[in-house]
Amino acid sequence: MKTRMTDSYLFKCIMLVIACFILDSTISYFLPYNYTKVGMTIVPCLGLMMFSMLVRTVDGAERYLFAAICSVYYSIVYSNSLAIYILIYCLIAFVRSYLFKLESLSLIESMIFCILTIFAQECVVYWLMWITNMTRYPIVSFLTMRILPTLIVNLVLSVGVYWVYNKVKIEVE
Repeated sequence: MKTRMTDSYLFKCIMLVIACFILDSTISYFLPYNYTKVGMTIVPCLGLMMFSMLVRTVDGAERYLFAAICSVYYSIVYSNSLAIYILIYCLIAFVRSYLFKLESLSLIESMIFCILTIFAQECVVYWLMWITNMTRYPIVSFLTMRILPTLIVNLVLSVGVYWVYNKVKIEVE
């Protein structure tokens, strides 16, 4: 019976993160996105924030399955690089589960953790694109035209993620 409970719990977590990714897509239509790389770009990260909150509540090795499923979905729908997002999401699962072990987070702790997670992901992706010559976007422009606006908008959005996370009342079984 426990495996059915865990499976259904894992399924609920996956569906919640996928719903957040879909909401990310909807919100992104209303935010600036610059294809020419000369203006501001804002990337909503509700799915990443919800994932980083939920991953602590999934038990044992299933958290890495959860990370893999969420990252494969993200990679297929939003990205052209499969392996890097699997590594990033599994690393987030490790950090959240073994290094940042707080059972519950206050609103401020949650906001800081989400912003640091987004910052780390964006920097890793930018660095990998830079060393593989996929981009020559200057670091100063990247920081001022993408990272800073993205972090500010996601700081506001993280309040909603925190509210939904607490409203759902997901706890470690």
